[in-house]
Amino acid sequence: MVAFRTIAGWSVNTSRLTINYVLPAENTTIIDPLNICSTEERSGDGSEDEKVFLLIVVCSSAKNFEARQTIRETWGNVSEFNYPQFVRLHARLKGEYLGPRTFKHLQDYMKKSVIENLPMATEDDQQVTELHIVSKTESSKMQNHTSQQSTDKSSQIKADGDTTAQIPTTTTVAPSLWENQNFNVKVVFLLGQSESEYVHQRSKSLHPSSLDQTTTTQAQQEVPTRPVDRRTPSVSLFPPEGDVDPAFNVREAELDELQARIVNESEIYGDIIQESFIDSYNNLTLKTIMMLKWVTNNCDGRVKYIMKCDDDTFVNVPNLLHVLLGGTVPVYKASIPFYDKNTIDVKSAKNRLTEVKRLLTGFLFCEAKPIVDTSSKWYSPNYMYNKEFYPDYLSGTAYLMNLNAAKLLYRTSLTTPIFHLEDVYLTGIVADRTKLRRYHHPLFFYSTIKDLCSLRGMISQHQLQPNELRNAYDFITNQTIVCSAPDRNFTMAKMKLQQRKKCH
Repeated sequence: MVAFRTIAGWSVNTSRLTINYVLPAENTTIIDPLNICSTEERSGDGSEDEKVFLLIVVCSSAKNFEARQTIRETWGNVSEFNYPQFVRLHARLKGEYLGPRTFKHLQDYMKKSVIENLPMATEDDQQVTELHIVSKTESSKMQNHTSQQSTDKSSQIKADGDTTAQIPTTTTVAPSLWENQNFNVKVVFLLGQSESEYVHQRSKSLHPSSLDQTTTTQAQQEVPTRPVDRRTPSVSLFPPEGDVDPAFNVREAELDELQARIVNESEIYGDIIQESFIDSYNNLTLKTIMMLKWVTNNCDGRVKYIMKCDDDTFVNVPNLLHVLLGGTVPVYKASIPFYDKNTIDVKSAKNRLTEVKRLLTGFLFCEAKPIVDTSSKWYSPNYMYNKEFYPDYLSGTAYLMNLNAAKLLYRTSLTTPIFHLEDVYLTGIVADRTKLRRYHHPLFFYSTIKDLCSLRGMISQHQLQPNELRNAYDFITNQTIVCSAPDRNFTMAKMKLQQRKKCH
């Protein structure tokens, strides 16, 4: 007889209709981050230079305060760990990788101060669109000229104080000029609720007379909360006898000790997104759909790329930015094992990341079979998934998408029954339904290795404890440490790299 067990929170009889938990028509956010797709930006009052080039959403367990703080102080410190670091990290391997491509409108994703200091290029450089700073006198002349040619939208002028004005114009600038410019990168942490808080709130909704109202009022007075704009559905989604793990809380929050700490953390750092569901491993699918919902509803037109990762993942932000700009990362001796015969030639243009309408990339798994071992963390019962193979999917430890892909995945997930393994569900099952291609990139790695030099040549690695994240960051940013390049007699023909099989 085949062993069988149910998935906690997702029994055979539990509804797996996504809309029952995500509530797409409702505002389900408990805590919003500051200065990221803010109210002013959403209403159109935000300035263009506030657009986000890369939004990194770290899926973090509610209780993992140390992990979040470690990320803030290491790779998440994107004011320091940004694109200018790329050239410094790889100074000894200059010429062993491809530089960035030329993209239009990149100035939209830089800070205003960065744009104003962007140097002019020579006529020999490639053409891209940038903001050209002109004097007040020149601005007046151009405004007069523009009023006579109102159909020429490209010459509209936007005043900037009393001294300068900015006009979009096509001029010449070399990609190398970006090397010293910070891109607008934001790091936020996505949390759910503790089970104790959810159960307490659910008890309050079922048995309001049994609560100590004095204690409730006192707790709410001691810890200030932000306004919560949520509407209660007319029908209860979760009857008393139902499962609670995937449950969505629709009642006003009463803070427990953990929630009080989260609110305080949010007030200090302003980088928390909290949605109302129990924060558990089997609810990671709900968590990621909530991420897509928040981005879709709040950041449409305000962000270019979104990366999802775990809070035990190290992200080499300079390397990631370089790849997003169409460049490649040099190969180190320690990073050779992560490549295959198709991706090892980093000086070949075929290994650039090219702009596509819908981008979804990470470490791609092909022809993976559902695990039937009931003791496994990744066990998949037949009632949840009954096919022989999973669709090709990306490792959930870290993957990246553009805004178009995020919106498409969110819309499709609303009509796709929930499967508890988040990466298989979103980047496999849902992506398959949309016919969204998944691009393999070897530098998104789902595990870790002891040689820290590998991280200098990677985008992400997984399963690092807070002290290991700090050690990795200190190691990578220490430019006195030499990481070896491949041996001089290194050739692709001599390497024993696997020939990665083609995915569907």
